[in-house]
Amino acid sequence: MEKLLIICDMFHCDMDSLVKGDMTLEDQADAAGYDRFMNSFSHRITGCVTLILAAVTLMAFLDGIVHEDILAIFLIAVVGVSVAVMIVTGINMEAFEKKYPHIQDFYSEEERSVFTRRFGIAIAFAVCLILFGICVNIALDSINIPLKEQFSGGFFLLCVTIAVGMFVYFGIQKEKYEVEEYNKRHDGSREKGEAIVGKACGVIMLLATALFLYLGLAWDMFRIAWIVYPISGILCAVVAVIWGDKK
Repeated sequence: MEKLLIICDMFHCDMDSLVKGDMTLEDQADAAGYDRFMNSFSHRITGCVTLILAAVTLMAFLDGIVHEDILAIFLIAVVGVSVAVMIVTGINMEAFEKKYPHIQDFYSEEERSVFTRRFGIAIAFAVCLILFGICVNIALDSINIPLKEQFSGGFFLLCVTIAVGMFVYFGIQKEKYEVEEYNKRHDGSREKGEAIVGKACGVIMLLATALFLYLGLAWDMFRIAWIVYPISGILCAVVAVIWGDKK
């Protein structure tokens, strides 16, 4: 009886449905609200990251126009609010995972196929957007226009803001469809190497963002500070090669 109750809890159904085998499509759907929760999670995290980068972008546009102390206060306020929201979102995520350590994979192959196409287009567009921002930045160096520095730096950061927002959103959405990996994280079957790679890459990208903001705000090097992101990507690949297969 106890095992039957465990199975019922695992598949989010009642005892009557389990015994009689009367499992309708609705019974096999997203009973835990996983899809809705992950969509909300991706929106909040993407919104917070984008908001911080948007604040930095606005600072670049207003550099030399608005007093730097006002801009600094504005940035600190935006970062404070965004970090607070991300902390709450992270706590909610942890609580959800503890409540639902196992999720029934209810996504169809058609849904995954549609998302895969969207994912590829979005990532390609985001990369092209960053390259476009670099090209515009280089082109503006040879043109004499008022507030050239503010416009060139601000426009490039605007492209980066949109691109990073797309990277974050579609990255989380991609993880949403990997229900099997979600379950592995909670049943102890995930390989040690994968956990190391995930944590290491997270730390690398956070440090890259901190370095990007430091170089841009302290040394006005936004034009070249973007290089930290491709370097971080290479470092993540190195980490995956070294520790990816570790048991």
